[in-house]
Amino acid sequence: MNLSSILVPVYGHASDKQVIKLACELLKPSDGRLFIIYIIEINRSLPIDAALPNEVIKGDNVLKLMESLAENSKHQVKAELIQAREAGYAIVQEAAQRKVDGIVMNMPELKRFGKFDLGKTSTYVLKNAGCNVVLWRDEITTK
Repeated sequence: MNLSSILVPVYGHASDKQVIKLACELLKPSDGRLFIIYIIEINRSLPIDAALPNEVIKGDNVLKLMESLAENSKHQVKAELIQAREAGYAIVQEAAQRKVDGIVMNMPELKRFGKFDLGKTSTYVLKNAGCNVVLWRDEITTK
């Protein structure tokens, strides 16, 4: 699968590195465009443009690290910090606005009531994205 553009939401998890690597492998060998976004979810009790300096610093650090990983590839890389009410909605909107061919995202290991659950963000993206979606889940560790 050689896609010309991919959107990758990152969260500051260890698996972000694997997702960036996978996205770079899925892009066309040359002229591929990689859009990396870090979303700060804003509580509805705050204005959407609320200043959250600690979250911004964390997001900037994550984006810088992911950009440095992706720069080893021969793709165009653009990273952006976004504030939104819901991460899933923001991912779908960014993908549509940028007209990407695919979204590559990680998914946390979630269990709700003892059963596997995709989570709110992954479910929203899978239901609503108008492009290819690839989910990365880390290996399950048994305790």
